[in-house]
Amino acid sequence: MRYQLHKNDIRVGSTLIKAIENKVEKINDRLKRYHPDVADLEIRLEHLVKVNEYECNLKLNAFKETLVAKKTAPELRVAVDKTFDAIMKELDHYRVKVNKSLAPKS
Repeated sequence: MRYQLHKNDIRVGSTLIKAIENKVEKINDRLKRYHPDVADLEIRLEHLVKVNEYECNLKLNAFKETLVAKKTAPELRVAVDKTFDAIMKELDHYRVKVNKSLAPKS
């Protein structure tokens, strides 16, 4: 899977970059059954000056679908974590919808 990180004039520390790479790897693990070029992930980080919050925007183009997640938080790391959690939830929901064998057993 390919991914692009757009920082929009925000200084991002090496620990956050490493955390983002780990989260991208988790998404990649969920997509490992598919061809690596089947998915593109766009990550946008912005500082919303008016409300003094950070926004993280994820757009995952996978298969024939586009999954989107956007969250804001007072701290950049929290916004990134919340957004990746949301996109993972969406991706899991989509995978279950497509492949019924992945559904949890009742």
